[in-house]
Amino acid sequence: MFAYEKGIKLREFDLWLDATRVVADACVSHGHADHIRRHRHSYATPATASFMRRRLGDIEITRVEFNRPFVVGPYQVTFLPAGHILGSAQIFVEFDGQSLLYSGDFKFGASATSETLQPQRSDILIMESTFGNPKYRFPVRAELEERLCNFVEAAFQNDQIPLVYGYALGKAQEAMKILANNGYRLCVHGSILRMAEVYQQHGVDFGDVVKFNMQHAQEGRVIILPPQGRKQRQVRRLQPARSMFLSGWGINPAARFRYGVDEVLPLSDHADFDGLLEYVRMVQPQRIYTTHGPNDYYLFLREQGFDAHPLVPKAQGDLFL
Repeated sequence: MFAYEKGIKLREFDLWLDATRVVADACVSHGHADHIRRHRHSYATPATASFMRRRLGDIEITRVEFNRPFVVGPYQVTFLPAGHILGSAQIFVEFDGQSLLYSGDFKFGASATSETLQPQRSDILIMESTFGNPKYRFPVRAELEERLCNFVEAAFQNDQIPLVYGYALGKAQEAMKILANNGYRLCVHGSILRMAEVYQQHGVDFGDVVKFNMQHAQEGRVIILPPQGRKQRQVRRLQPARSMFLSGWGINPAARFRYGVDEVLPLSDHADFDGLLEYVRMVQPQRIYTTHGPNDYYLFLREQGFDAHPLVPKAQGDLFL
């Protein structure tokens, strides 16, 4: 049913899922830079289409709502919420009595800014397995939100400027919304604010938010910055300050030294180890292909009784089914 050639290629018609090179027709799971290209024609959810146009300019995209099947060649395709970032989609493909579910990046549980994951039973599952190691079990959502707010409040109580670092699309907006919901005013780096404007266009309210500059940074606001902001001269001048980095990799005790911050909060937009297995059990696939995770995660799934394989190019560049 598909081939793996720098992306998922559906064989019976030249349609790609998250192609990593420019192709004629592609379904795009979400708006992160490593998943988008200037394809001749793309299919994406409305939010993902907005992110793509914000990043790539005027490109040809068919906007498709969640749970609205559409036809491309011989395939019926449906976008299902993935819970990763705003607009992120699992891609469900039906053809000749067989079904394939491409998870894209996904996450279980509550989110302040993205749609709730909607698993779908499928014959074939192609799934990301980023945190496919048992040490990656994240705290419950309420605890993570409380830790973020406690960090900010402690910084203010100690007359420090709270600096929160998160990726410019997804993680940063999630932190913005959590903090806004808890009454904090925000001062946000331009690269993050540019993506946050798309969230606002799609109904997400961030409350009192201004663009980062030195004046606004001294107004008792929480500073939201991208990872590269740690090296910027203006940011280094913000003293006294206390810093937090948002990443699922923060489960590792040494993460704060790796990121050069005071704290790392394991707020992730990917499923943790338990979530990955729960997802597989809900999809109930006959065969699984794993990608973007530990090389041996498929062996763990085999131990659980699943027919699992790593998604790697075959010698002939083709995969069965």
